Amino acid sequence: MQGMSRLTMRIRFVITLMALLAWPLTYSQAADIALPEIGDSAGALISPQQEYRIGQAFFWRLQQSVDLVEDPEINHYIKSIGQRLVSHSDGPALPFKFFMVPDTTVNAFAAPGGFIGVNAGLLLTSQEEDELASVLAHEIAHVTQRHLLRSIEKHQQGSIPRAAALLGAALLAAVNPEAGIAALTVVQASGVQSQIDHTRAHEAEADNLGMLNLVRSGFDAQAMPTFFERLQQSSRFYSGRSVPEFLRTHPVTTSRIAEARSRAVTYPQNRVVRDDLSFYLMRERLRVMTTLNLIDLRQHYVNVIEKGNNRNTIATRYGYSLALSAMGEYGKARREINVLIADDKERLTYQLALAEIEKASGRLSEALKIYQVNQQLYPNDYALSVKQAIVLMQMRNPEKASTLLLTQLEAGRGSAQLYKLLAQAQGDMGETSNAHGWLGEYYYSAGRFKQSEEQFKLAVKSARGDQYQLAKLNSRLREVEETKVLMEEL
Repeated sequence: MQGMSRLTMRIRFVITLMALLAWPLTYSQAADIALPEIGDSAGALISPQQEYRIGQAFFWRLQQSVDLVEDPEINHYIKSIGQRLVSHSDGPALPFKFFMVPDTTVNAFAAPGGFIGVNAGLLLTSQEEDELASVLAHEIAHVTQRHLLRSIEKHQQGSIPRAAALLGAALLAAVNPEAGIAALTVVQASGVQSQIDHTRAHEAEADNLGMLNLVRSGFDAQAMPTFFERLQQSSRFYSGRSVPEFLRTHPVTTSRIAEARSRAVTYPQNRVVRDDLSFYLMRERLRVMTTLNLIDLRQHYVNVIEKGNNRNTIATRYGYSLALSAMGEYGKARREINVLIADDKERLTYQLALAEIEKASGRLSEALKIYQVNQQLYPNDYALSVKQAIVLMQMRNPEKASTLLLTQLEAGRGSAQLYKLLAQAQGDMGETSNAHGWLGEYYYSAGRFKQSEEQFKLAVKSARGDQYQLAKLNSRLREVEETKVLMEEL
């Protein structure tokens, strides 16, 4: 580690500790809440800018082992809920990023700088939008209160050997998960109770501030204890060593539920009236996307519709239509979605589903007509524009596709998916330098710096004397190279 900068060493230490101090949904019971004093010393450890870089490094690392959900409709929905909560939080100006992991276990997690991940299982298990929001509010509080930095600060004030043991165990877990878990068990059993207590205090603080944020944002405070109760009940189906690790070591206890319930009744019932149907629709969309057995899921939808006892018949029919389409039964899928459109013609979710059916069945012109009509009603909607651009490229019209995508970029909606599509569109237009440049941005956003560097070098080579383009590309190439060196040191 000779020659490594002090900041690099700090970032490396923090990223490693995140394996130990991640904030799963099911941490242990609430303790007495002690809010941090204004100007607490955690800020002296790492600046907000450095904290963001740590979170970004974590996000890059995460993408090396996990494929994130790329569906533009689901991502837009999760982001809209998250940003609504952020706007009423203690850090409305922080650059939060919300993303979804296609893991059907119930969990959510936060990284420094505002990177918040949501497992698919969280949305699938939530019964109300308020329950989903309660978990996001909890994770947002972890970020705004800088809990990870405060934990690190406590480590530095405590036993150096114990901190080193935790660090070593985390590194071992990265190489050999079974050995790493065993090592962590030994370290914790040998006396790291102060760290566990510190985490409990942070969990209690996040419950408290998260509920306050929930109410400020117009959600139901009772959603938090209600969701905790559902998690506790689900844990009863496990026994002995079959219990998932997070439920064994960080249970949702009766005292934590009672504390949340007693706190919730102190808030006025000021839930804002809103369109909850979006929650149910996106939940079924995700269910179809993540199922391992479409045949069983289709039959489940049939049974629920026939019995008529489902919580939301409309969302069930929407999910049924998506399942039929995914199985290639386009005629039936089209009939199902048209029933919903007849009752709600202007709901974009239905229109996009119909366009997807037309596209999947090879009727690209029909799909494009649907997109064009809805662009008049919902100009520059992100999901609509992305899906329309894909069809335009399939119909050999990359110029219009590129225009739609660039409009999204100008609106500040850059994403890995957007960069990749722009690379394809520019390549189809014969704009080789631009195509390599956008592909470089795609690889950079995914933390694949070697590939990003290669693409920017190809972009520079293809610029053909355009001095303005060359200057931009060379500047970006230097930034990528510097980041690549930093990440190689971590």
